[in-house]
Formats: sequence, C-alpha cells, structure tokens
Amino acid sequence: MRRTLWVLSGIVILLLVAGGLYFHLATAGKTVPPAGATPAKGPDLAVERLPVKTAAAQRMDLEVTLPVFGAINYLDKVDVGAEMPGVLKEVRVEPGDLVHPGQVVAVLDTDLLQAELQTKIALKAQAEAQLQLAAWQRQAQQKVFRVGGISLNDMEEAEAKYREKRAEVARYTAEIAQTRTQIKKATLISPIVGIVGQKNYNRGERVSSQTEKGVVTLMKIDEVYAEAEVNERDLARLRPGLAVLVFPDAFPQSTLRGKIERLEPVLKQESRSVIAKVQVSNPDLLLKPGMFTRMEVVLDKVPQVLAVPVAALRQAPDKSWYVFVITDEVAFMRKVALGLVTPIGAEIKEGLQPNEMVVVEGAERLKDLSRVISSPVSPTRP
Repeated sequence: MRRTLWVLSGIVILLLVAGGLYFHLATAGKTVPPAGATPAKGPDLAVERLPVKTAAAQRMDLEVTLPVFGAINYLDKVDVGAEMPGVLKEVRVEPGDLVHPGQVVAVLDTDLLQAELQTKIALKAQAEAQLQLAAWQRQAQQKVFRVGGISLNDMEEAEAKYREKRAEVARYTAEIAQTRTQIKKATLISPIVGIVGQKNYNRGERVSSQTEKGVVTLMKIDEVYAEAEVNERDLARLRPGLAVLVFPDAFPQSTLRGKIERLEPVLKQESRSVIAKVQVSNPDLLLKPGMFTRMEVVLDKVPQVLAVPVAALRQAPDKSWYVFVITDEVAFMRKVALGLVTPIGAEIKEGLQPNEMVVVEGAERLKDLSRVISSPVSPTRP
C-alpha cells in the first residue's frame, strides 16, 4: 500500500514539473497584458498584389517590314531671284529660317521707280485734261459741220486731235501699270514652304535678272525625301511604290508614312548598298534636312490576325512561348502558338481569345496564379 502511494506521488510531481516547463516555454519573450486589456491582433496574412500593365489581344493588320536607316533630305529647292535688275534694299531672312508661301524674303530699292510712277501719273492727268478739251472741240466741230459752217477737212482735223489725245492717255495708263508691276516685282516672295538653305546676296549688292543663282535658295520641306541605305542582298525585295514607316530620332513619339519613289541605279562602292528615295509628307514640318531616321519598308501585309504586343511574350526554358492572362486580378500562365512576329505585334495562332487582357509590363515578377493590380498600358508607337 505504501509503495503504491509513493508511485502516485511521483507521478503527480512529474506532471506538475512538466506543466510548469510548458508554461515557461510558451510565455518566454512575451509580455503578459494587464488585466482587462484588448488582446493584440496577429500578423497581417494578406497576399501581396503586384502592379502590372495590360493590353487586349485584338485583331489587326500585321506588316512584314524591312528595317533600314537613313537621313532626311529636301525634296526640291527653289532659287528666289529678281525679275529685274536692281539694288537690294533689304534681305529679310537668314540661312536656316523657315518660310511660307507669300512671305517676303528680300526687297529691291524702288526709289527711282516710285519717282517715275509719280511723273507718269502727272503726265496722264495732263493728257486726260487735253483729251477732255479735244472731245469738246470735236463735238462742237461736228455740230458746225452739220450746218455747213466748216469744211470736212476742219472736222477731220478735230477728230484726229481727239484720237491722238485718247491714245496718249492710253499710253500713260499702260506705262503706269507697267511701272507698278515693276515695283511689285521688287518685292521677292517665297513660292513654297521651305528652309533658307543659302543667302547669296546681301543688302546693297546689285542683282541682275540674268544671274544663275537667286537672292536666296530655299529647300522645300512640306514634303521631303528620306534617303534609306539598303544592302544589296535586300535590293530584290524592293520596288517603287512600297509603303515605308518613318521614325525620326528627333521625335520618338511620331510615326510618319511615305513610299519609295525610286531606287538609285548605282550601288555605293564602299558599302555595297543602294539609296532608296522615300517621299514623305511633312505637313507639321517636323522633319528637317540632315535629320537621322529609322525606317521600316512594308514588304507585305497580313490582314486581321489576332495579335498582342511583343512585350507580352515570355519564353519558357523548353523554348515554348507563354503569356500571362489577367482574370479577376489574377495572373494565369497561358501557353500560346506564335505566327508572324513584327514590331507592331505578335500573331497568336492558338491560346488566346479576342479581348483577353495580357500583361505587357511587370510580368518578370509573376508566377501562375499571382494576384495583381492591373491597369491598361499607355499606347505608344512600336
């Protein structure tokens, strides 16, 4: 009996020691809140949501292009010259200035022409007065002749004098118009939208209508040439009339369109390349001669295929391609089969439906079933 009591006592002691040890370990490093205090909340277990930019899979025309490089050159140039000899009173433009049709670029001295004009106006007024007198005398002589007061010869003399004065008035009228035309031609105006390439004369210099060069030389720039340098191995793929996309380095957000007007017949010996002249409309005058530009010659077009931006494509270790599709702010990894890939977009033959949203920015941090905060990507040129 006594032995049984000792065994039971030992078991109780062991249970008490084990309970104290468990309590000590469970409360180690913690502060026991005072009585009546609100228990502290546990750690935040919310899943991190990653920011991404998205774009919709949509049908579009994809273009097979040939990338080339080149520089902008003027389409045509015009020498603005004088139609009559004279001394330059002023030149109102300098090289590099932009001019528009009708803008005055230079003015010849017209002091002598203005004086000549005033003289002819005065002579015309005098001739008009004499014409008026001759007309009155002619009318009077006709009345007298009808009653037999004068001879036929006297009446014919009055008629001749009237005609002489009328011719004199007409002559002065013509000379005045001619002088005014000369004064008008003394003002040299631009016939085109262009840039002043050269200023060939300065104020005070005498110019002739027979000179081979104008007072200023203008380069036409409302339409320009983009001169693309094409390797000879690509020459067989080009022909006049092909559309060309032009991306000027100075304006990276702008895309202009042109077409190949002609191909130079002789290759450049040092580079074994040929120059393709691409005519480009330049209504906003963004392009200036000498600018460097990237171009893409449109060799072929694939119409209305399902496509996504190239930035949406991800490559798996097995060399297959996939994209992340966003549904209810969750990213799903989706394998896709590619077709034509261009700077404009990538054709999706299998794996996507129109209007599904794919990640184009931020995909490098994603895994299948990642939670995201999505927003549409801003449209930019390729």
